[in-house]
Amino acid sequence: MFENENSDLRGRLLEGALRIVDTQGAAGLTVRAVAAAAGCSTMGVYTHFKGKSGLIDAVVEWGFGQLDATLEEAHEAAGGGCHGLVAGARAYCEWSLAHPTQFQVMFVAAIPGYDPSETTRERVWDSFYAHRARVASALEGPDADPARWHDAAASLWANVHGHVMIEMLRRAYGDHRPELCDIQEAIEATVAGLDPSCAR
Repeated sequence: MFENENSDLRGRLLEGALRIVDTQGAAGLTVRAVAAAAGCSTMGVYTHFKGKSGLIDAVVEWGFGQLDATLEEAHEAAGGGCHGLVAGARAYCEWSLAHPTQFQVMFVAAIPGYDPSETTRERVWDSFYAHRARVASALEGPDADPARWHDAAASLWANVHGHVMIEMLRRAYGDHRPELCDIQEAIEATVAGLDPSCAR
């Protein structure tokens, strides 16, 4: 019973932290605010997360888990291969723009003094490795080169991530020109550049 109560409190704390990030941004993520959202004392944060950095680690890892699931679902729904890479890239844009503050906590030094744990750093790399595996499956052939898979995966991620960052900046400045993240043709061209057989 005691273990279940502890697990429930940990879940409430994480849920409260995610809600604060979503509604108030990274600046609102304080130990006191999260504890209040979970209906407990600040000691709860220290008991379950060893402090603010551990809480942020949990928020970051939750975000990558959600992003990974979204990309994998899009990739599989498109039938994998080159079509899966294009679908995954679009899903990356859509998820990121739907969760802008979560995205900033994951990818930008949005919280002063936060230093990710080694476990969280490895979790971030797990997301890249999953992406690299999808790229490898699309580009695999008789002349497959593992080093090329890595470079291709990094190139595709950087391309899509850059579009997301520019789109977020555009929205922040109230620019109402066409969305830069509507990049179907740009993504298709990037994927085709990785492997000409991917061209339509």
